[in-house]
Amino acid sequence: MFSYIINKFKKEDGQAMVEFAIILPILIMILCGIIDFGWYFTNQNIIDNCSREGARYASVTPEATEAETEAAITTKINDMAPSYLTISEIIYSYPIGDVKVEVFGEVAALTPIVGVFEETIPLYSSCTMRVE
Repeated sequence: MFSYIINKFKKEDGQAMVEFAIILPILIMILCGIIDFGWYFTNQNIIDNCSREGARYASVTPEATEAETEAAITTKINDMAPSYLTISEIIYSYPIGDVKVEVFGEVAALTPIVGVFEETIPLYSSCTMRVE
């Protein structure tokens, strides 16, 4: 009789479910971190390409005035960037014989877990090219 009661309480039917419930939040956080890192990395590549294209355009069109070139670069960068990517500032500088384009932007966090810590992710890129 006593062994029957002990065997009744030794059953481990819900053990896996309890362990899964303990580990699930950690797995979700890791998965969301991986997704948001990929999102950030993709958008950083987009910002890099935008600054590179702007600097390239400015380096191959030296006959235009600086104001015309800056307006054309701004248009080109804003056309290249997707609509969800906010370009906050574009800085142009003209060191001797070079052109430098700096692009500042931000993108919203993709998953709500990372969004709790920071709603937008800042992005920055610069490119310097020699004027041809």
